[in-house]
Parts: sequence; C-alpha cells; structure tokens
Amino acid sequence: MNKTHQFLLLTVFLFVAQIVASEKNSVFSGRVTDEQGNPLPYANVFVQENYLGTATDLKGKFSLRLPPGKYTLIVSYIGYKTKKETIELKKNEKIFRHFTLKSSAIQLGEITVTAEDEFIPRTPETKSVIRSAEIEHIQASSLNDVLQLVPGEKTENPNLHYSAEATIRGGNSIGTKVIMDGVPLSNNANLQTGIGTASGASGIDLRAIPAENIREVEVIRGIPSARHGDLVDGILLVNTRSAKSPFRLKFKYNPHLYETNFSGGTDWKNWIISGNFNLAYSERDIRITGDGYTRLSAQLSAARESEKFRTRNQLFFTRAFDESKEKPGYALREAWYNRDYNLKFSGNYFYKFSDFSRLNANYSVSFTRQNSYLQQLISRDNLVLSDRLDEGTQEGYIVFGSYVGKKWLKGEMWNLFADIYYQHQWTTQPFFHTFLAGITWRDDFNRGKGVVFDPLYPPILGTQAIRIRRYDELPAYNTVSFYAEDKINGRIIKPVTLQLGFRYEAYRPESVDFAGLFGKTDFVQSRNGSFFNPRINFSMQLFSQTQIRAGYGTTSKSPPMAMIFPGPEYFDVVDTVSVVDPTDPAQNFSLISTYIRDRNNANLRGYQQEKYEVSLDQQISAVGFSITGFYNHTTGMFRSMTIPIILPQKSFPDYPDLSEYVVRNFMFEDYNSYINDGWMKVKGVEFSLRTKRLPVIQTVFSFDAAYRDKKSGWTKETLGIKRYSPELDMSVIPFYKPQENYRKNLLLNYRFEIQARSLGIWVTLHIQQELMNIDGRNGMTDTLAIGYFAEDGNTYWISEAEQADSRYARLRRSYQPYQLLEEDRPNLWLFNLKVTKSLWKGAEVSFYVNNFFNYRPFYRLKRTHPNYPSYTRRNPELFFGVEMSTSLGVF
Repeated sequence: MNKTHQFLLLTVFLFVAQIVASEKNSVFSGRVTDEQGNPLPYANVFVQENYLGTATDLKGKFSLRLPPGKYTLIVSYIGYKTKKETIELKKNEKIFRHFTLKSSAIQLGEITVTAEDEFIPRTPETKSVIRSAEIEHIQASSLNDVLQLVPGEKTENPNLHYSAEATIRGGNSIGTKVIMDGVPLSNNANLQTGIGTASGASGIDLRAIPAENIREVEVIRGIPSARHGDLVDGILLVNTRSAKSPFRLKFKYNPHLYETNFSGGTDWKNWIISGNFNLAYSERDIRITGDGYTRLSAQLSAARESEKFRTRNQLFFTRAFDESKEKPGYALREAWYNRDYNLKFSGNYFYKFSDFSRLNANYSVSFTRQNSYLQQLISRDNLVLSDRLDEGTQEGYIVFGSYVGKKWLKGEMWNLFADIYYQHQWTTQPFFHTFLAGITWRDDFNRGKGVVFDPLYPPILGTQAIRIRRYDELPAYNTVSFYAEDKINGRIIKPVTLQLGFRYEAYRPESVDFAGLFGKTDFVQSRNGSFFNPRINFSMQLFSQTQIRAGYGTTSKSPPMAMIFPGPEYFDVVDTVSVVDPTDPAQNFSLISTYIRDRNNANLRGYQQEKYEVSLDQQISAVGFSITGFYNHTTGMFRSMTIPIILPQKSFPDYPDLSEYVVRNFMFEDYNSYINDGWMKVKGVEFSLRTKRLPVIQTVFSFDAAYRDKKSGWTKETLGIKRYSPELDMSVIPFYKPQENYRKNLLLNYRFEIQARSLGIWVTLHIQQELMNIDGRNGMTDTLAIGYFAEDGNTYWISEAEQADSRYARLRRSYQPYQLLEEDRPNLWLFNLKVTKSLWKGAEVSFYVNNFFNYRPFYRLKRTHPNYPSYTRRNPELFFGVEMSTSLGVF
C-alpha cells in the first residue's frame, strides 16, 4: 500500500502544480455543420501537432485553448468526408471558424451506411465502436448479438433462448460492465439462482436489452478511464437514440424469432421527445405452445439543451417471460419459468461554467420484480420431513406417495445510482490538460419474499434440505468510489497523449481510517474490500500516419449478494422411522435431526486484475491497421469451494428424553461457500485491418484476427471421491493439489462489403476461420493425495515426504489415458451473407444467411472413452432471417 499511496499523493501534487502554473492562451472556436447548415453534434476536432482533441456539442459548436502557433486542424464526422485546415494563432487571440462537411454516406431507407476515412485512434485505450447501421445490417435481436462484431467473438445464430452474458478477452461475465446512457447496470442484488436461465451470481442478461434503439456501442477491451469502476475485463458503453427522427416501423423474422419495433422522435417546445417500443418472441420448443422467451420493452426519452445546460431524462420498462413448459408424457413433470419486469428512471445533466469548465451528473432509480418458479415430481416411499429452523431433534412429518414439488423465488431488486464529476481544461505550455474528478455512489438491495414453498411438500429430496428464506432480511449493498484523471496532450519531440488517473473503490464501506493514508491499512474500511486502481494510458505519433500506444492499470469487481449471502445449508438426518399404517398417522412415528452450516461469507472480498497493453496503429493511403498485445492477470476470483462434514445418525433409548443418545452411524455430506481463491492469466494479440471505400468496385475490405492464450485455476486443494482405506481403517475424502485449465484460440474474420449507392444496396460476405481451438488441463499427472477428511470429522494433511508412502496408495487419484489428452480441433470455416436493399424513401429490407454452405463437421472428443466415443457438431446450423422497416407516412 505504500507505493499505492505515494502514487496517489504524487498525482494530486502534479494536478495542483499544473493548476497553479496554468496561464491564459489563445482561444480557437468554431461550428461544424453539414451542407444544409444542420449542426453535426459530437463531430471530432483534432489538432495534429499536439494530439489535442475535442467534440462538438449538440449545436455543432466547439472551443479549444491553444498556445500561440501554427496548427493543422482535422475535422471529422462519421459518414462525412474529413476536412483539414491550417490556422495560425497569436497571443491572446480569439478565432472563430465555420466548417462544412460533405456527406460520404449511402442512405438505404433509414439506414445510413458509412465508411471510415481515418484509421488512427484518437484515444489511447483499445476499443471497438459499433454503430447502428452495422447493428441493423446483421439483424441483431439483443445487445448480445452486437458483440459478434468484436474481434475474437464467434458468430452464433440470433435467438433469445438462453441467458446471454458478455465476456471480453476470455474473461468471465461477472467482470464485464454494461453502461447504458451513462448509467451502469447492476446485478449485485440479484438473488435468483438455480432456476432455468436465472442470472443471479453472474453477469447481466443481455437478452433484456433490444438492439433496435441502440445508436452506438463502444466495447472497451483495454485500460478504461478512471471514470469507470466495479469491473474487471471490459466495458460495454451503450448509447441509445435520443434525437428527432421519423417514426419508423420494423418487422423481423427468423426460424426462432419474431420481433416488431416502433420508434421515432419529435420536438415539443424546447424538448426533444423520442421513444421506442419493442416486442420479441423466441420459440425454444415449437412443439409446445408458450415454451420460449418473450420480451416487451419500452423507452421514453426527453432531452433539452441550452447554451450552458443540457439534460436528458429517460424512462425504461422491460417485461420478460422466460418459460419452459411441462412436456406432455414426461414422467418427471419438470417445468420452470422466470417472469420479471423492470422499471427504471435515469437522468443525465450537464452544466457548462465556461468553454473549459463543466459539471456532469448521472443518476438512476431502478426496480425489478422477479418471479421464478420450478416444479418437478417428488417420488419416494415414507418421506420424513422437518420444518425446524435451528439445530436439534424433533418428530418428523411423514409424507406418503408422490407429489409435484413446487418452489418460487420472489425478488424485489432495487438499484440506486449517482455519479457526479467536475471537468476543467487548462494549458501549461506546451501541454493541454483535461482534468476531471468525481465520486460515484451505488446502493443495491432486495426486498423480496425470497424462497417460497409448501413445507409439507418440499421441492427437493435428500439429506440436504431447503427452508423458506426471506430476501428482505439481508442488508443493503452500498459501494462508494472516488476518482481523478488528467488527460495531457502536447508535444515531446513528437505529439503525445498521457492519460493518468486513479479510482478508489470501497465495497460496503464502514469507516475511515486515516492511518491508511500512510500505507498501514485501508483508508476506507469496507466489509468486502477497498481497492486502489491506478490507470495510465499513453500514445505517441511517431509519424503523420504512425502511432504507438501503451497502457497499464488495475480494475476490481465487487462480489454479488448471491455469493456473499447464499444462505444457510440445512441437513435433515432421519434417526428413526416406523410406519405401521399409512392411513393412520397416530400409528406412525419418526425422529429427525436438523444440522445447519452457514454458507454466508460476509467478508468475501472483491477481486482485482492487472492489465498491460501495447499497440501499433498505421495508415498507408487507403488502408489502416492496428495490432495490440495484451496481458491480463486476475487474482482473488470467486470460487464456490466444497466443504466436507460428518453428520451423526442417532438412537434415543430414553425417548422422549432427547438429551441422551447413541450414535449408530456417520454420514459424509458437504456444502459450498464462496471464497477468494481463483486466478486467471490471459495473454493475446489482436489485429484489425480496414480499407476505405474503394472506388469503382465500391467495396470495403476488413480483416481482424484475435489470438488468446488463457490459463486459469485456483490455489487451494480440490476434493476427491469418498473411499474406504484399509491402511487407515476408515472412510475418507482425499484432497489433491489443484489443476490448471488452459485454452488457446485463434479466430480470423474476413469481410467484403459492397456499398453501391447507385443500386441502393449493401452486401457483406463474412468469412470466419477458426484456425486454432485447443484446450486441456495441466497437473493431472500429479496423483498423490496431500491430505484427507476423515470420518472422525478432522482434516489430516500429509507431508510432501510421506505422500508417496504405501499407506496412502489407495488415496491416489487415477485417470484413464484418454482423460489426459488435449483437445486440438482442426481448422474450421464458416460463410455468412448479409444483404440490405433500399425499397423506397425511408424503407429498406434486409436478409441474411448464416453458414450458407451448411458446413457442420463432426468432431470426436478425445477425452471420451474410445469404446463409447462422443461427438459434437461444429458451426451453427444453416440459418436465415429477414427484416423490413419503413418510415411512416413516407412512400
């Protein structure tokens, strides 16, 4: 912690020193419009000499503070031709210029097809930007489908059948952050687990986010800004539409999905009112009516802007029905559903004190009512039940025959969020600073009824039992973070950008300890950990079309409530049972003992990742490419650890006196609790290449490749199978050293896009090549036990010198030779075609075919018994889809 706090104090000192040293400079301002004089909001204005850049506001205006000198300005906007202009500024001079950009886009109905002109990233972090035209072209049904446009992601057929969660660079879903219009989505208070596709204790289910109203998605894979926290692997920054636009109706169909969407925006007085309504249904089993996923989503937005103030208020509503119906004739009578609705209000506020000083605030209030249901046939003779909530012995309830066990999980999840930060720009020659500092607060809690069922007809069988449990008895989950960052643009022989910042995150904070400022402890004492996360991004323009980038940073993720408070585990041991007459309860008798183990881990810490990254960006005429090498090292990951226990089965010779008993048998049982034990190392290389729209053939070619080498595991022991050891004269459960899992992937994407303005058509041939797909396990050759859990309830560890002793030979784990093999799948090709065609003004139709050669080779799994081999199909099935949209009133 000493180095951490030295870094913090040095950063603050530099910020203060820069403010004191700042001086007034010349001011260059302007306005960017299209050929009709309409403002172009969020256009990029870039100074080539010192890497300084800014974006226009909603009125197309911008302002830059620069030292005196001669500069080359680059003004760009997606879908418009880039414009360069040279200006010269004198001391304390103020200059205003008007820039008119010429459109280079192709209009297909309401889809604007663009081609990039500039390929050198203007920000140092590594990210992919996916715009609405690309989203509509692939006919994405949810945010999950959009991620297929990110390097390293395989193509899958769009559907809403199963829970869809984002992973970035081989990480896990819980470490990926989803931010919609400045407000992060939280799953921390989601306690729905174990029923169907319920996504508690995992990432955000992306099926609930329709793709139709998305304006742009930024997928940040590298080191993010200090503004963003409570994440590990990456960020999905989702920006929805909020502008005046024609009212538009869209219909979409594929063999698994029906979807319709209505959207549009208009002005009312000084407000822009826009909205979106989406209805989608995905069939899981066409033989059973209602077996599938239904999504009803609505969004209403009101935005207003003045010279100094900008606000945007949004109301979201989502209703989801995820149903797995009972199959006719199926003996177990299994069925489940997850029926949720979410209501969220969010606000974004911006106040400009001057052209170089502003205040930003975001907040949201979200409520989700969750209702999950599970049923299955319970069949057992003379079932003995207990409803005891504390440890002890009592007479049991005897249930005869079969019944349908039913269980409900009822959650009422609240997510409150607020973030405010101040941003100020100034110059200390020869550098330009964009400094921001802010604080984030979040409170998540669940006020639901929790686990509900009939105690006389429980939904599960066995010694491990279930009890009614209320979620509203759990404490609230609050997190607090504060952050600061300085983005420095300037020239050190060559133009450079240095983004230097930190974020301090406290998960369930309790108190402040000022000794933490000197490195002895955490500054903020928190139940689930406090984390200091420094972040540095750097870029340098070596030549006019050559740039290098490098970064280092740490990120951390808080544990969800479903891992901190999984609830107690109940064990019901039947000590004795006597059934004389099933029709006369008075003649039947049983005793059952209840034992309780606490699975909660109130002090489960968040986990942290170190990120390293280096990149090269190059543009040669009409071709641009980027290559990035990265290394992510994650420690303290969440692991559900199995804990063995011994439970006695007793006799009571002096019943009803329960104080005296005789143990007549011992039973091995176990339960699980989350600990910080996992680790993961991912290294890789990403390459992307893209051309401008080539004349004559009107084609854009793009290529990307992603190689990942992932290793993961945990640090503590792993449990084996219970066995009897004659040498030890007892039954034991052996412990072994943990194994390591590894996976290597190399995925290539080739895209040929014909964008013909004269024909009003956009055709994309997408070829995907999986050149490498390898996985295996290390450490399996070490078969020696390192300890064991014995039937006396104690754990015994075996010294390394004794592990090979013959006394422990029966404790060794054994594997068949085929279980040690590595899965090395052969090269795989996939061909997809997508077509978008304009019909008339404001209308277009799109069509796609995935895997149009229907190439689905079998692969024999090597880690299966040679006499009983298993095979898997590679590539998704041949699939097609069609969509049509039109602006209402335009024919």
